[in-house]
Amino acid sequence: MLTNDESRIEGLGRLPDFIAVGPARTGTTWLHGVLYQRASLPRGTKETRYFDSFYDKQIAWYRAYFTNCPSDRPVGEVAPTYFQKPEVRERIARDVPNCRIICTLRDPVERAYSTYRVFVREGETRLGFEEEVMRPDSRIRESNRYAFHLRGWQETFGAANVATFFYDDLEADEQAYVDSICDFLAVPRVDLAEVRQFLVRNSVRRAPRSVMVAGWAHNFRIWLKSQRADRLVNTFDRWGVWRMFNQGKREFPALDPATEARMRKLFLPEVEALEELLGRDLTAWKTGRQDSSARASELGPLTIGHNGLEDGLPR
Repeated sequence: MLTNDESRIEGLGRLPDFIAVGPARTGTTWLHGVLYQRASLPRGTKETRYFDSFYDKQIAWYRAYFTNCPSDRPVGEVAPTYFQKPEVRERIARDVPNCRIICTLRDPVERAYSTYRVFVREGETRLGFEEEVMRPDSRIRESNRYAFHLRGWQETFGAANVATFFYDDLEADEQAYVDSICDFLAVPRVDLAEVRQFLVRNSVRRAPRSVMVAGWAHNFRIWLKSQRADRLVNTFDRWGVWRMFNQGKREFPALDPATEARMRKLFLPEVEALEELLGRDLTAWKTGRQDSSARASELGPLTIGHNGLEDGLPR
């Protein structure tokens, strides 16, 4: 394997100095906007999906995303689909052994419901939230095994090379959150007041008109990425093409208290394991927010039954 110095000499793209591996729905789009100010990120896209979806395309395909990167900037990627996949850890360790890893964690119940809304938006499920989470092969439940997967990253890359950041801290003090990430990467700190116009929160509020059509659009988008047609993907995004397929007028509901209580009980053992692993008090993740009115007001009046999508949500 070529080192970054050797790749610069040969004109090849560099390999990452760091990867933010997620999991998804933990502020990674916002983080991408921040890191863009201090690092060289993949050209033309936020996520290459190389180490999980396109590994068969070989390392030169991946390097092409990082050509002509300035020597005074670290190279990195924000790749939130990587967190829960052991094969991805092995591939990164083999191809980029000195890579530093950023993990971003969020209240598991809030993250699970946010992820579920993405699944509906992209046509990946027609089930109700709780039914989707309780599936034997649930990707939502697997990616919420924070302690288990974080321990895997630490064992693979060394605890000193794996940093964990909490969405709670992002909400409490954005600047301090960014400062801590910049310090871990050993890059100059970013003044958020100067770059706020570049930062985006990727919220999912509305269900698609048709889950089937949304699924087709999502698969087409992934195929375009496999062809390195990121410019076309971004053009369609600017034109509102993807929104036309995956966003209707009906809003998702707030999570009802009974379902939230069951989910907190489900994820409790993993939260307690994470407390022990990191030595951090995560009581708020066990009990939930005391005032849920803010979350409820963000979402509309639709209801989701235990056995499927109901009350106007597309089938």
